[in-house]
Amino acid sequence: MNKIVVTICLLFSFYALGAQNAMRVHYKDGMKQDITISKVDSITFIEISGNEMVSLIGDWFWGSTEKGYYEVLTFNEDKTYTGYDNFFEYGYDSWTYGTYLYNGVMLNLWSNGYGYRRTYRWFVTGLTENALGVMTQAGDFVYYRIIPAPITIKLGDSMDCSDGDSFIFADGVFVRIEGNRLYGIARGTTYIQKYEMSSNLVFAYRVIVE
Repeated sequence: MNKIVVTICLLFSFYALGAQNAMRVHYKDGMKQDITISKVDSITFIEISGNEMVSLIGDWFWGSTEKGYYEVLTFNEDKTYTGYDNFFEYGYDSWTYGTYLYNGVMLNLWSNGYGYRRTYRWFVTGLTENALGVMTQAGDFVYYRIIPAPITIKLGDSMDCSDGDSFIFADGVFVRIEGNRLYGIARGTTYIQKYEMSSNLVFAYRVIVE
């Protein structure tokens, strides 16, 4: 299939805007998205056929030891989603349930609860086989797809990576990374990020410490 790729340099346009520091994108469904200009390097228009579209359906993971928590998002085919946040630094977690709408550029999440309904509008910066990049009001995040088969490790045991692979993230509560080994330090379930040299991609895994 022929692809049309046009990269537009925004530098001249941004100077012409003067004091304006954001651009507003208007979508055909009536929604709007404000994007801070300082975060944009260039815009690329591409023609994508249906068989090149990557599915959002499945489980996605983001985690940060600096921020002290991780999040698991699950998108279902019936347009419902769940969000699980584990604040491992403080020892508590929370769940979010709702519906979502994804149109290829915008990911809208509606979270329902007793007496409230919250709306989150995320600008999708990238969706590939293994990674979901989003721009939110709280900043930019990259979620990694969770491989369905979990990793099981015995308490006190450790496991090594294959040659060229490396562990990227562990919470330090149930498992920790030392060198290029993963150690089970408490019984329970957690998640990790792992770089795999064979695909040159990062994936997330659920880890069960027995």
